[in-house]
Amino acid sequence: MFFVASKVLAVLLQPLAHPYILLLAALVMRLMRKRRAMRIFIWLAVLLPLSYGVLPVSTWPLRGLENSYPVPVIDQPVDGIIVLGGHTGSGEVSASRNQAQQNGAADRLTKGLMLHRQHPGSLLVFSGFSGQLKPKGWNEAEITRRLLVELGIEKRGITFELTSRNTWENAVNTLEVAVPQPGSRWVLVTSASHMPRAMGAFEAAGWDGLIAYPADYQTTAEGNGLFDLPTGFKSVGISLHEYVGSFVYWLTGRSSRPFG
Repeated sequence: MFFVASKVLAVLLQPLAHPYILLLAALVMRLMRKRRAMRIFIWLAVLLPLSYGVLPVSTWPLRGLENSYPVPVIDQPVDGIIVLGGHTGSGEVSASRNQAQQNGAADRLTKGLMLHRQHPGSLLVFSGFSGQLKPKGWNEAEITRRLLVELGIEKRGITFELTSRNTWENAVNTLEVAVPQPGSRWVLVTSASHMPRAMGAFEAAGWDGLIAYPADYQTTAEGNGLFDLPTGFKSVGISLHEYVGSFVYWLTGRSSRPFG
């Protein structure tokens, strides 16, 4: 139930949905004969999406998320690396084309493999099944396995957590797969914008002393540009998804903190 509700909420948080929601509100106001409110909603339906293109204002919240955890210098051996799912492309397309696909978050995979190579003897865990409501084609583990074969990477020291559908399940299910021992050192790899919510969820699930290793940055270290509608829409969409997701996780006991 939580998983389905989160997917419905995610659709409503998408910036492209906002003008339609506002226009629907305007229609309701018209039916209620509240013309002043109707005009306000119509103007908001036009101006709000345009405001998302104003940079760097629309990228500030995303930059704040991505700056939450700096890239660490890991100068001691680690016992394991966890790479969260979300870096694979469409499972349906992958199966149809018989070719493993990746998406814009592929840096999660490459950084995880890099850390695994730098720390011989560590266990590399790829966590995730699918984030889709109705998964089709290859799941995330199948795609990742094929990518490893194509890249000629030995599977020794690599394992998969095969059931998770969201970040909370990543945390709980990976704990059962990895069984970290007291005092062990584990690294968590995910997108920089997702790291605050992921760390909160893993801590709430019982992980202790995780090292956050952010990847897949979407913003520059400083402000950039003046007006860019595609970048603004993307930045606002990611920010809303993560901030609202973190707060809901905290309310439902799935995170140790409200906003990462």
